[in-house]
Amino acid sequence: MTTFNDTYELKSLIGTGGMSTVYLAEHKRLHTRWAVKEVRKQQTARFDFLAESNILKRLQHPMLPRIVDIFEDPDRILIVEDFVEGVTLEELLKRQGRVDEPQALQWFKDLCGVLGYLHSRQPNPIIYRDMKPANIMLQPDGTLKLIDFGIAREYKQESGADTTYIGTKGYAAPEQFGRAQTDSRTDIYALGVTMYHLITGKSPYEPPYQFVPVRQLVPSLSPGIEYILSRCVQSEPKDRYQNIDELLYDIQHSYRFDKAWQKVQRTKRLRVALVAVLFAASAGLMAGGWVLMGQEKEAAYGELLSQASALYTADYEGAVAVLEEARGLYPDRMDPDRQQTYALYLNGRWQECVDFGTAAIARHGEDVGTRLAIASAQFELGEYEQAAEGFAQGGELSPDNLRDYAVCLGRLGRIDEAGRVLEDLVGQGARADVTEYVQGEVYLAQEDYVAAETAFLSALDQAETPGLTRRCYISLGDLYRDCAALMRINQSPIRYPATKSAALLSEAVVQEGLRHDTTLWEMLALAYFEAYHTDSGVPANYLTKAAECFTEVIELGMRKEYLYTNLYTIYYELKDYSRAETALSDYAEAFPEDYMPHALRGILLITVENEKPESSRDFRGALEEYETAGSMLRSSDEASYYQQLGSLIENLRRNGWL
Repeated sequence: MTTFNDTYELKSLIGTGGMSTVYLAEHKRLHTRWAVKEVRKQQTARFDFLAESNILKRLQHPMLPRIVDIFEDPDRILIVEDFVEGVTLEELLKRQGRVDEPQALQWFKDLCGVLGYLHSRQPNPIIYRDMKPANIMLQPDGTLKLIDFGIAREYKQESGADTTYIGTKGYAAPEQFGRAQTDSRTDIYALGVTMYHLITGKSPYEPPYQFVPVRQLVPSLSPGIEYILSRCVQSEPKDRYQNIDELLYDIQHSYRFDKAWQKVQRTKRLRVALVAVLFAASAGLMAGGWVLMGQEKEAAYGELLSQASALYTADYEGAVAVLEEARGLYPDRMDPDRQQTYALYLNGRWQECVDFGTAAIARHGEDVGTRLAIASAQFELGEYEQAAEGFAQGGELSPDNLRDYAVCLGRLGRIDEAGRVLEDLVGQGARADVTEYVQGEVYLAQEDYVAAETAFLSALDQAETPGLTRRCYISLGDLYRDCAALMRINQSPIRYPATKSAALLSEAVVQEGLRHDTTLWEMLALAYFEAYHTDSGVPANYLTKAAECFTEVIELGMRKEYLYTNLYTIYYELKDYSRAETALSDYAEAFPEDYMPHALRGILLITVENEKPESSRDFRGALEEYETAGSMLRSSDEASYYQQLGSLIENLRRNGWL
């Protein structure tokens, strides 16, 4: 089997295990890379073949892969998920022996974050059960991704024990091979063993087969990390950290276990007591003058905040300058940071809003207004899990916040909760356009696509604000995209959804306020592309229109590698090799350290030369691109295009062309 569903083409073997085989696959039309896990059903072990996909398809977290397709026949199940580039931490350990403490602590926090997310799922927490270096991927951008949910399970309070004793010996907690039920403390044990291995270089498979204090192995490690790891790997669950929050708190405050820090704190408390006595003696003399100065300062501070709020959208840089003046008066107050976070949101600078607001909360402490601005920006970024958590912490929500909160819940599959928020909106007298839009999102979450389409179109007709108009277009685009995927297997309830999406979004991007929206332009590009390949009745220029839309996204300032590869792919399919070459040149200029444009150019040059008469063919340019790509290829790069070009070059050599 090299192709299935007439959509995915298997390119190479990634790995094999006891119950599955994983391949690298390419989408035949979009030329995007995916991992395909083939699970064989004829196995002796008791095993839920769809457990991994049933868990992953409900999750949305930056450290977890996404499930995008599932196919099943009598002999096997094929699960299509994100292809995660990079190296496993197991491979990293083989190269460098161990990881230094600052890096390990950051990864410790990151892994606590994803486990905390899994353990907080409702109605049942998810226990990962297979934490180990081999299941943690270090991506080229330095972030981690947790892979292989093959033995993850839902924790159910009423269960007395796990149904299957399974896990990786050495990393798995003792209860995974006994008669107890695994819970969050099981993952804490495995995380502790994993970090012990990373920070000391000592594998649990190596003698001595016990966890000696880490500073006996690496004396330069801190007392804090030694204490934390020793508590994680206790054999009895009751002796470990009882939840991820406890563990994360100690990681973030590991310096508190240092004896020198404890001594400084004792000295500081004595000094504070002495200063308090001296201050009390002089406070009465200065109080009168301070009151007058404080009133003037407070008035100036309030005036600056008022000036800044008037400049949010008209002059963002001017607003920031005024807020900086306010910070100079009261450096420890949250107000200027809260206002700047909100200003970033209003200006559509959503990732900057999240980053700035998060840093502000870290400096000043939790703040409801800042948290809501962050949640609103996360909503616009499609980070629905994080946005929902932010809205839940935001106290009494405005109708707009309630609207977005309901959408987040629907997108996360929490339909009953979304319905209750919709009832709150109706009860508060929300506008009909808002309630129709939220109702559409609830229908979409229930996969009632026809009802969702009707609701979204009704909301679009009634929309009273540019923001809601934009959201209606995006939701309709998402709906038609999902139906286009169903159409490939003849299960779409809406005929030619990609064609409808192209017609609708082409109207959206010419409207005032939306013509510079990169999200809508990119959705339109994909709609044109999909319509061209699924609807024989569309004009022949739809493929060219898709390229024009991708070009518009780039010209509006978005720089993503896949935009250039999409452009190249379209022009290659059109046999417009000149524009395909231009796309690759622009790609190389935007990402000068990426080998990909050189590998693709080599393939393009071979195609061009093969269309010439044999007497005038010259493949030396393709060979040069192959050698250039090889010199730029990094160990963390996914190398399938380089390998494909290499096969073509080798074939040319065998036939005497090189």
